[in-house]
Amino acid sequence: MRWLLFLARVAFICNVFFLLCVVILFTEDFIKVEFFKTFVIVLGWFLAFPVNFTVNATEIILVLSRKPSPTFNWLRIFNFVVFILQIIIYFFVHHDTFHS
Repeated sequence: MRWLLFLARVAFICNVFFLLCVVILFTEDFIKVEFFKTFVIVLGWFLAFPVNFTVNATEIILVLSRKPSPTFNWLRIFNFVVFILQIIIYFFVHHDTFHS
């Protein structure tokens, strides 16, 4: 189960970049370096949801089977809260309303 701890840490990094993407979505693009902007978008907008879904699905399976999780409680909670936010942003918020 060490792979789950590794993947939860990767999800944490992707989720931080996702939150940065959400800040950019609701404000303006303040990242001027193109490489960093591309890095943030790929990790935060495209990879965060599938990685976070995999981590949270595995965590739910562990909880339902009453097996211990190798991840820290704060990491599990953070990834789950951001996962809920991702569902809301991806499926319920219309992105075209923020950019005129």
